[in-house]
Amino acid sequence: MDPRRARVFGSFAADYDRWRPGYPDAAVDWLVPPGAHEVSDVGAGTGKLTGSLLARGLRVTAVEPDPQMLAVLADRHPGARAERSDAGRLPLPDAAVDAVLVAQAWHWFGKEQALDEARRVLRPGGWLGLVGNAPDPDDPFEVALDRLRPDHDRRSAGPDEADWDLPGVPAEDVETSRFAWTDHTTAADLRALSATFSIYAVMPEDERERELDAVVELAGRYAEPDGTVRRRQVAHCARVVFPRR
Repeated sequence: MDPRRARVFGSFAADYDRWRPGYPDAAVDWLVPPGAHEVSDVGAGTGKLTGSLLARGLRVTAVEPDPQMLAVLADRHPGARAERSDAGRLPLPDAAVDAVLVAQAWHWFGKEQALDEARRVLRPGGWLGLVGNAPDPDDPFEVALDRLRPDHDRRSAGPDEADWDLPGVPAEDVETSRFAWTDHTTAADLRALSATFSIYAVMPEDERERELDAVVELAGRYAEPDGTVRRRQVAHCARVVFPRR
């Protein structure tokens, strides 16, 4: 993967926050351990998951390496403790939280170091929770949209149990679930959302504009008479419970 893609989001942090979706309530409820009080949202971005955690009365330490993304998070979610750091250096003491949660960011992390840090900061009985939105592979529009992406031949259908990449974690320590939801959007809004994907953000401007115009043209062909485009999505989730040492 082009290393620039991991560093590009801060340049459009406000647009990222505006256009990126959150996560279904059922998925968030599944990720939060019963009786949890303190959690960490790691790779928190602008706080798309953070807000849902705060709404559940949790104390949240949001960890994000990009200062521009973190600034948007701190402005939108002042109830969270916002810390500039990354998954390999969590700004937390040992046994500090009931869950380490990662939304749409696990693929950016150094996995071994992130797993070690999660183990360190989790309290007994806590877990690492992962969530990622992905298109429903049975949705004809999503299939057509995916084929437009320059990296479509290298993409999987979603971050399911075969794709989470949890080195050294036994399969019996991982539980997975999926939550279907539908995004109601328009061609123009889908263009704006697509512009926040790193694959487009690192393109030369003229190439990016051509690619995004193609997204609009395709969405227009699938739109309902009122202009609505219905996109079937799936929130893929995993919980990792580490054995006590």
